[in-house]
Amino acid sequence: MKKRIIFFASFVVFALAKAQQPVSETPQSKARKALAGLSLDRKVAQMICTEISGDATADDPRIKQWIGLVKDQGIGGFVIYGGSVKSAAALINKLQAASAIPILISTDFEGGAGQQFKGASEFPPNMAFAATRDENLMRRAAQIMAREGKAIGIHLSYTPVVDVTVSPDNPQESGRSFGGDIALMNTMLKAYVAAYHQEGMMVTAKHFPGRGDMKGGPAYPSFTTLNKEMAQLEKQEFLAFSHAVAAGVDFVMTEHIAIPSITGSMEPASVEPKLVKGILRDKLKFRGIVTTDDLWYDHVVSRYGQDEVAVLAIEAGHDVVLKPKNPLTAIRAIVEAVKRGRIASAQIDSSVYKLLLKKYTLADRKAADVEQIQTVVGTSDHLKLVQEVADRSITMLRNNGVLPLKSVDQSKVIHITVQKTADQPNVNQLKKTLDGAFKGIAHFSIVPDQDKKIYGDLLKAAASADVVLVSLFVQRDRHGDAAPLSREVASLLDGMSSTIPGKVVVMSFGNPYLINKLPKVPSFLVGYGEGGFYGNQTAYFTSFVRLLKGELSPIRQRRFIRLFTHYATQHYQRFVDRFRWHNRSP
Repeated sequence: MKKRIIFFASFVVFALAKAQQPVSETPQSKARKALAGLSLDRKVAQMICTEISGDATADDPRIKQWIGLVKDQGIGGFVIYGGSVKSAAALINKLQAASAIPILISTDFEGGAGQQFKGASEFPPNMAFAATRDENLMRRAAQIMAREGKAIGIHLSYTPVVDVTVSPDNPQESGRSFGGDIALMNTMLKAYVAAYHQEGMMVTAKHFPGRGDMKGGPAYPSFTTLNKEMAQLEKQEFLAFSHAVAAGVDFVMTEHIAIPSITGSMEPASVEPKLVKGILRDKLKFRGIVTTDDLWYDHVVSRYGQDEVAVLAIEAGHDVVLKPKNPLTAIRAIVEAVKRGRIASAQIDSSVYKLLLKKYTLADRKAADVEQIQTVVGTSDHLKLVQEVADRSITMLRNNGVLPLKSVDQSKVIHITVQKTADQPNVNQLKKTLDGAFKGIAHFSIVPDQDKKIYGDLLKAAASADVVLVSLFVQRDRHGDAAPLSREVASLLDGMSSTIPGKVVVMSFGNPYLINKLPKVPSFLVGYGEGGFYGNQTAYFTSFVRLLKGELSPIRQRRFIRLFTHYATQHYQRFVDRFRWHNRSP
């Protein structure tokens, strides 16, 4: 009997102790609890994402303002650009420490963390991976992008770009898109999304409904349209985004693009419920989070008003308002719209719950230890993979017996850079790379507003050269010409190719469409990094030299190009029919 009493007493003590232990909360319970504790103003603030700068130093007065947005207003998200890896991570940690609710930190990683932060790895853009057709390479690179991003404290990347490059005369998606082969895009999307998720980061499909075939609308270039019927959209843009949804993207970003055939108006997806609720939600079955693209643009504010556009975006079905002109007045405008019945309070609750659930599902709120972060970010192994992507994606669109170079007198090599602007930041680095490869090489530059006397000097130098290397730093125009090479320069290069046949090698750094302006050059190469915001340009400098010297050998199969356009228009048939020549180390 005594033993039974002791056992029973022990059981009671154990049960009481167990009952007093805190029950571990699930992300769902945390999200519900946080939502219940928010006022309407604070709920709406969770739906706002505003911009911060990663280059802010410890004594920067902006930090106090940003912390005020967190503590006093309850802002739910920041999109961060610029600065070093350490400065960005330190800022993120300060902001997270100031907030009772985790802050969602986002940025654009089209080329990985190095696109935004000094000291991180920057990869070539999507089209480079499509050129390799290697989903494993895409997966390996995306893992590094996400691993570095997570270490810096980033939760969400506004990538991948899912726009289908349908029209070769559309400059928008040069390099940023996976191209026009939607089946290949689907393969790359699945690898990309899975790798990010494996590393604990979220991703965004953009720019819905698609930029790859957009045309100018009445307010062009500010607002654009997809002038297509539903049947065509289902085979192209909507199919691409349905693949992204199936791959498991967490967010979809809309763009300021209208589809009048569906909506009967020129209202863009950023404010049009027929596109957000009707197509993205109902037709494509996307159940994740929908964010606008930037709402601070002058043409957007001019058309709708800086605060009214935020209200219209929420009415259309967005969960997040990205970069409103004034986040505080945008919050007040949305709150007032709820109070007046324009927006249902249940819609606000639904959006905020989804955002909170994502935040509490993330394992880590903060960046890695700032002093140790370079052991994870921008490592030598990561940079080796960057170079591998460049080496394997450099593409030969034309080669009439010029490459690889053989028995070249290095003192008789000339190099001409053709520059869209006089201050191209990477030109000097390319010249140094070529100086190391060809002793005695002579450099010339063609820049805007230059004395045309240089053309005669170039023709004279080319006539006595063994080989003429031409580097094109001519980025696409954001609106207008995909190949903005002047007629004078195009005539010079084509004329040079006719006068000294078999000597001219043209390398385009970032813009494949320039081949359309140069039908007579015997050899044309492209690397997909434009530099600046769209992909690592400098990685292709080494690839260029290795290919010239025959150290990169071609893949044996010839494949017709489907990277730049899904179908061949008559005007561009010559371009599309050129074969790809990828390269790899022997």
